[in-house]
Amino acid sequence: MSTTTNDPSAASERQGWRVSLIGALALAFGSLALISGIAYFAVLAGATGTTERLLVDRAGRVIEAQVSMVRSHLDPVTEQLELVAALAADGRIDISSRVAVRETLAVMVAKTSPVSIAAFAGLDLEVDRAIRLPDGAIMRDTIPITKLPGTLRRFRELETQHKTFWGDLFWSSTLQQPVLNVRTPVRRSDNAFIGALVATVGVGDLSQLIDDPVQTGGGGYFILVGHDQVLAHRRLIHPQGLGLSEAKPLPTITEVGDPVLAHIWDKPATSSSIERALGGFANIVSVDGRRWVFVQRELRGYGPDPWIVGQYFPLEEATSELDRLTNGAIVGGITLLFAALLALLMGLRMARSIRTITTAAEAIERLEFEQPMHRPSRLREIDDAGRSLEKARSALKWFGVYVPHRLVQRLMERGEAGVASRRVKATIMFTDIVEFTPHAESLPEHETADLLNHHFALLGACIEHEHGVIDKYIGDSVMAVWGGVSAAEDHADHAIRAALAIARVIKEDNVQRRAEGKPPIRVRIGLHSGPVVVGNIGAPGRVNFTVVGDTVNIAQRFEQLGKEFLVPGEEVVVLTSGETLAAVKDRDSLGIDLPPPQRWGLRGHEQPVDVYRLV
Repeated sequence: MSTTTNDPSAASERQGWRVSLIGALALAFGSLALISGIAYFAVLAGATGTTERLLVDRAGRVIEAQVSMVRSHLDPVTEQLELVAALAADGRIDISSRVAVRETLAVMVAKTSPVSIAAFAGLDLEVDRAIRLPDGAIMRDTIPITKLPGTLRRFRELETQHKTFWGDLFWSSTLQQPVLNVRTPVRRSDNAFIGALVATVGVGDLSQLIDDPVQTGGGGYFILVGHDQVLAHRRLIHPQGLGLSEAKPLPTITEVGDPVLAHIWDKPATSSSIERALGGFANIVSVDGRRWVFVQRELRGYGPDPWIVGQYFPLEEATSELDRLTNGAIVGGITLLFAALLALLMGLRMARSIRTITTAAEAIERLEFEQPMHRPSRLREIDDAGRSLEKARSALKWFGVYVPHRLVQRLMERGEAGVASRRVKATIMFTDIVEFTPHAESLPEHETADLLNHHFALLGACIEHEHGVIDKYIGDSVMAVWGGVSAAEDHADHAIRAALAIARVIKEDNVQRRAEGKPPIRVRIGLHSGPVVVGNIGAPGRVNFTVVGDTVNIAQRFEQLGKEFLVPGEEVVVLTSGETLAAVKDRDSLGIDLPPPQRWGLRGHEQPVDVYRLV
């Protein structure tokens, strides 16, 4: 066996333009210092407008969270009431049995925490009720409708209604406070009116829901009806002492005892530019020499009059981040120069150490093993590399005249004798998190595990919902199969629906991650359909029931091909083959418009294939 060093391509590479290691490190560190300096001055230059942006950002996030919280507590009340009405209309609740009706209402009150009272009024003008007592117990009773002021009138109004609605706020003598109420008529399948359901939410309970006990700086939450009446406020959690009654169920902003809220509609106490930036959903007022930011939004659908849902907080809370940013920029400017000098000195030392290793490697390339190749270094990795080269030199010294060859084979071992494998048509999915390794290196171990567990839980739910089977986890990747374990004619339909669902939940989860200040997760998904071998694969004593075949490989190639399609700023790419689309049984049910295919070559395949991007 002979070797040759007359490699024209290698000689051509050596003759090309090259730069010294020291020069490359100096250029890299210099570029880093320049970019950092530009970024530093850009931050300082933009500090003037940061106050407005911080105010707008916080105001928007605060009010959206507040509205979402109100909806998340009140909408289930409507849903539960409609569910009970539907069961009664279908005869699944015997409305002639007062015990059955009261128990159903008690279950509704127990399951739906905002509900204080749930009641059913029948054609006999008797009202069955379930009432949550202050100690949490649920009382059940039946009383004539005439003993409840205004209830008969509201019952007659419901006889002409056909849908659920939130009615006028009224005074509850049972709870001794005003209550919100949602009402729905109960009608049989022939549209005959057979009764009415009502659920009430006390203003004290609503105030308890929106109150934030850890609110700092004297801020607070509120809900107004119109511009003057207070529907929810921390003072209304226990409304005793406010003089509320059936004639006057709600206090005004001046009567609720909140000196800041009383000034909500005062003339703005800040610059017109900030007022314009706030966009009408917030304003700043001055109370006793201190400025407060009010953020509010109109909310409809919970009664005849619109609500104003809002919060107020001290202005300094919104601008504290700007102060920290400015201080950080000043400190950053001081340390930038020091860091650049230190990086340059370290780079020079690293360059000399790396050059030593390069020289040793070149010596091995020339089969020169007589001289020691290791020089101690204070840099651990470089020192370890030098020691490894020294060990290699010692070993290669005895075998330098030989040219070793390694044969790399892919071995596929089938299961134990008697375990029959079979060939089926299936659809394979591969997913992968883009640039997961560098992202995970910056996280503690438990956060990395939590991230993967959360990610796999989202994907697993979508896959299992569409009757898929997760074959294996490969690092941050998932391999899933449809039609492998159990034959299914519509395996491609389920796989595509699962991929679209994964794309949707990844985007939804990224919204939450951005709200928490975390980077979004970007995912590639590849699909391919075709014949696979399914059965026990592995060595004796260690087998896996899995699928193998070229179809699996092509599916993984499609996932890798996503690198060519996923552009910066996009979060998910879903690629599928023409074979998968051809296997779809009901394309209309997928609800997607297919783009024209693109022809791409896959590694290991001579002919290009059709690639369809679904997301």
